[in-house]
Amino acid sequence: MLDINTIVIILATAVSILLLWIIFLTYRQNKMYKRIGELFDTSKNSDVYEILRNYLDGTKEVENYAKKLQIEMVKMSKKMQSSIQRIGFIRYNPFGKNDTGGNQSFSIALLDNDKNGFVLTSMHAREGTRVYAKQVRSGASQNTLSKEEEEAIQKAAKE
Repeated sequence: MLDINTIVIILATAVSILLLWIIFLTYRQNKMYKRIGELFDTSKNSDVYEILRNYLDGTKEVENYAKKLQIEMVKMSKKMQSSIQRIGFIRYNPFGKNDTGGNQSFSIALLDNDKNGFVLTSMHAREGTRVYAKQVRSGASQNTLSKEEEEAIQKAAKE
């Protein structure tokens, strides 16, 4: 059997080891708080868990905002497909060099990404100006096109 002195020595050793262990853990905890203090602003709130919870909530807000932006970007991308993105422009004199009208006439093709849109032609002469608009689908028109209108559509389709 163990006498009382042996039991006291064993308990004192165990308490000493546990005390050293508590000192070591306290040191590590303080070191961790210091590192967290360097990463986050702890001047307003010293509760590390509250600080981390606030940062986590902020991260979730940013995530939700990014998801909303992505949805809006997809919507805008779809709208952009049908907006005018391709332009072809030609100036010319449809009546030859003898007419004094000069190169005041033009054809302009305005097409979306799928080459749908219209070609607008303005023919200028001494007597007046005439304007024509023709629908374009997939880079072609059901209407008869002049060579200048075709050239404007080809220029727009290349962009």
